[in-house]
Amino acid sequence: MVYMNKSKEKLGLEIYNDLKGDYINVERIDMESENVFRIYADDDTLWKIFEDMIDEFKSIEFDAGIGESHFLRVII
Repeated sequence: MVYMNKSKEKLGLEIYNDLKGDYINVERIDMESENVFRIYADDDTLWKIFEDMIDEFKSIEFDAGIGESHFLRVII
């Protein structure tokens, strides 16, 4: 299980670094699993990512938890 967590952490960091290079306002990436992650950023940045990447993933949708920042939930 530790290996899986390290793998998810590494993938999350890679995704964060890739996105941060193109979208400076990306705040963080939270990995739900090895193929599902959430992108946190300001709303304008989230819309730009959504528009740019809508056809790149199996699923990409806007979401927000109660009292939580908006985010994109992405399924690879």
